[in-house]
Amino acid sequence: MASGDHSEVHIIREVAIRYVGRGKRVIGAIRAPGDVAEFMRRAVTDDAREHFTAIYLDGRHRPIALQIVSVGTATAALVHPREVFQPAVLLGACAVIVAHNHPSGDPSPSREDREVTKRLAEAGKLLGIALLDSIVWTREGSVASLRELSPELFS
Repeated sequence: MASGDHSEVHIIREVAIRYVGRGKRVIGAIRAPGDVAEFMRRAVTDDAREHFTAIYLDGRHRPIALQIVSVGTATAALVHPREVFQPAVLLGACAVIVAHNHPSGDPSPSREDREVTKRLAEAGKLLGIALLDSIVWTREGSVASLRELSPELFS
């Protein structure tokens, strides 16, 4: 850059969030783990790799946005609370449900799944945005709810 040139370089991080918006709800209130799995099977078509997603909900637990937080390998996806809750704060979400697929076809939550869920639940408490559930789903139709299997992770 030549001296006296006052141009600045700005780096903008793009975050892809699909905003559902008022009057354009994809589904009604999410009431059961199966509702989440059905929603995610329609949203994630490339299920050969793990996709960690977040569904942002309004005060009546209706989806207002969906974000694919991380796409990993066939056996793992990296997740950090910052990437899950930053959009929640920006959207004014009241609650979040996270979900990820297991390409293996076995929805049994791993030790890592439980650890991530506990960290996300703790982060949500600090922010006042409830983590309602952490769902593991498979293309074949199997579903596991960590809230049902390990409710202590959410307390």
